[in-house]
Amino acid sequence: MTTDSSTVPAPRWVRADGVQLLGAASGSGLVDTTYLVRRGDGQLLQVSELLHLVVRELAPGRAPEEVADAVTRSFGRRLSTEGLNQLISGTLSPLGLVADGNRRPDPEAVQPRADPLLSLRFRGTLLPEPLVNALAGALRPAFYPPIVVLVLAALVVLDVVLFLQGGILQALDDVLKAPVLLLGLMVLLMVGALIHELGHATACRYGGARPGVIGYGIYIVFPAFFTNVTDSYRLGRAGRLRTDLGGLYFNVWCLLAAGTGYLLTGNGLLLLVVVVMQLEMVQQLIPTVRFDGYFVLADLAGVPDLFARVKPVLASLLPGRPVHPLVAEMKPVARWIVTLWVLTVVPTLVLGLGWMLISLPVILSRTFHAMQHHASLLAQAVADGALAEFILAVLSIVMLCLPLLGLAVLLQKLAAMLAKLAARWLRRRAGSRR
Repeated sequence: MTTDSSTVPAPRWVRADGVQLLGAASGSGLVDTTYLVRRGDGQLLQVSELLHLVVRELAPGRAPEEVADAVTRSFGRRLSTEGLNQLISGTLSPLGLVADGNRRPDPEAVQPRADPLLSLRFRGTLLPEPLVNALAGALRPAFYPPIVVLVLAALVVLDVVLFLQGGILQALDDVLKAPVLLLGLMVLLMVGALIHELGHATACRYGGARPGVIGYGIYIVFPAFFTNVTDSYRLGRAGRLRTDLGGLYFNVWCLLAAGTGYLLTGNGLLLLVVVVMQLEMVQQLIPTVRFDGYFVLADLAGVPDLFARVKPVLASLLPGRPVHPLVAEMKPVARWIVTLWVLTVVPTLVLGLGWMLISLPVILSRTFHAMQHHASLLAQAVADGALAEFILAVLSIVMLCLPLLGLAVLLQKLAAMLAKLAARWLRRRAGSRR
């Protein structure tokens, strides 16, 4: 049985529900201007001028010929109706920016999203978007420049005073000997991590963008919090950098509170919070993985996803190979920044991954022994009715289990990636023999 193709209506292309045009990207490190488009699910995409014009000119009841003519006048180059349909069916429709008005939208359709190897897994929401925006709006005065200067100066004074007083080793010894204090340290650092994410959200709101949810997940093999600040891409470079560093700035407020509390009470737990939190802040500035330093470097270069440029940069460095289009489209300064980052991060990640694979048996063995130890402490805490020791043992077991879960996902994705590369190599080799 055959179906007469003449009875199938031609696609009636319209802008997909919820799509918003946000204008040109500011501070871009690319040679050509790119434009920001937000999908109905909140995902922010960067598209070329031509694709942006096509989405802009689409309107209900407008014929393809009219759309093509309007794009031609704005773009300065001829776009045929066939070319328009090819752009839409081949690029814009798969991206979820354009839909066929003759068909009902599929509510269960999954829009394409990037799924890199080093990404956050098992996401969940802690604070919904309305609450995050309410808190961020109330805290915006913290980013007034005079207040920022005073807060940073106060941190310098606090560090000098605490260094001259000493007592860090004694505070560490006291906390490690007391389960209640160790539990308190974990709780305070977790609160500091949440305040860190609220700092990103507040900086985003201060610049004029709208932050999304604050949530949790597993990054590589460690539990982590995150804040959806994709709307900050609408801001200029200064606004994006403020958003990147807003979490560390709010950590400075935490340090001032903890340090002042220590000076008033002499509580060693608060002194240890000051020390450990500052070490975590230094770690956040390392740009090899998607910590704050990574996003700072990306916004300085004006290139939104550095990891997407790793393979093109390496391919372009091979002798006799042409420059990859994703490298050629970058401005000279951005290209140098990204190339130096690639040459630094690739060996670092390869060595780290190699060490992890070699040490995997030892890591698993020690993790399981640690879990058995904390399980025995848990049983003892139940028998003694010790609430603090019970909570600490439970948290310790959970914190040991989460990295194992993240490690399993990481290894699964790595194996899938290697299998895909091997299959591609075998296909090429088989084709070369023909």
